[in-house]
Amino acid sequence: MSHGPDPTDTMSEVGRGRQDGGWPPRASSADPSRPPRVFFIAGEHSGDLQGSLVLSHLKRLRPDLMAEGIGGPLLKKAGLDCLHSLDELAVIGFVEVLKNLPHFLGIFDEVKQRLTTHKPDVLILIDYPGFNTRVAKVAKDLGIYVVYYITPQVWAWNPSRVHGITRIIDEAVVVFSFEEKIWRKAGARVSWFGHPLVGITENRTPPAIFRAELGIGPGPVVSLLPGSRSQEIRYILPGLLDAAELIRRRKPDTRFLLPLAGTIQESLVLPHLKGRNLPLTLLRGQTYEAVAASDLALVASGTATLETAILGTPMIIVYQTNLFTSIMSKFLIQKPHIGLPNVVAGRQIVPEFIRWRFQPHLIADEALSILAHPRRQDTIRRQLAQVRARLGQPGASERVARHLLARIDRLVTGSGAGPAGVGGGVPAGAERRPA
Repeated sequence: MSHGPDPTDTMSEVGRGRQDGGWPPRASSADPSRPPRVFFIAGEHSGDLQGSLVLSHLKRLRPDLMAEGIGGPLLKKAGLDCLHSLDELAVIGFVEVLKNLPHFLGIFDEVKQRLTTHKPDVLILIDYPGFNTRVAKVAKDLGIYVVYYITPQVWAWNPSRVHGITRIIDEAVVVFSFEEKIWRKAGARVSWFGHPLVGITENRTPPAIFRAELGIGPGPVVSLLPGSRSQEIRYILPGLLDAAELIRRRKPDTRFLLPLAGTIQESLVLPHLKGRNLPLTLLRGQTYEAVAASDLALVASGTATLETAILGTPMIIVYQTNLFTSIMSKFLIQKPHIGLPNVVAGRQIVPEFIRWRFQPHLIADEALSILAHPRRQDTIRRQLAQVRARLGQPGASERVARHLLARIDRLVTGSGAGPAGVGGGVPAGAERRPA
């Protein structure tokens, strides 16, 4: 999920584009006997997860469905024929985008060519607006039906862009209920089916057992979640480790957990741990268990903050990037909060330390205050439970998949873009709105 203004969006060259292959050229857009075709573009690892959940249901419901595009390991595992890996797009910051611009333009040209020669029934764009809005314009000109799934958080940094994006897409599928009103007001066909993380964000091991397995005593436990990009490790992890050392200096029995995102190699993290006087456990593939077993989490702004909210763990939201991007975002972001739990709540329920407030001593002071006051922890947990309730019921990804298949069937058979009324799609009511 985006953290703020998207400079064109973010990327770093890691992989190679595949050789041409996959689908045969499309002969007809109105042949109900042929398999449905979809094209995904996910430029970030959170989009890879959320896109893979939808695609896995699409393939289960329609095993003959053909899917290609840009994604990561999860989308590929779900059945996506990848033109490029999203790792080639996963950088953050204005400066980093400019450095990689020729590579981005090459990928864009390849996607444009692919859409022209192998037209899908539906183009499914997942967040990542700098790149995806440009692709949407191409698809619109080609007559391809464009669905923006997990719409960019333009309401935070440039609300007027909602109108611009509405003109180049056919439909928005949002993941927060308050976004419905924003996009509908701009004239978009919009649907909300709940948030895809609800029902899949759960720890498999009870906290007490998990702590015992790690040999953790009765003292406080703090998880550090610096992000899923290499640049976030560079800019955020050192500050979190400095804060952790300050916390331990004043509360010596504190233990720290560092669960690594699947996209981060240990070799990127280990140099930052050298010389640190910290009782810290490095974990892989146990993020939910670590967070659920923690008394507090220090979390980089993004999807992880929402996962932490669903798990109900008190948190402090942090973010830092290069100086130029920090200055630009200060002027561009128009909302008082960037952390998703605070955005969903409509007010600050967990502290935020971003840009120049990202100072280890400030973070440590706030962390120690939360750890020292059980009533404050309970208050945060209650408020996070309210955030969780606003995210809808489990099963959102399947509902989105069924909606997309119904849309494709109507497009292929020529019976129209959707049923009457804004939003179209599946039955409304409890399935689309939480009680």
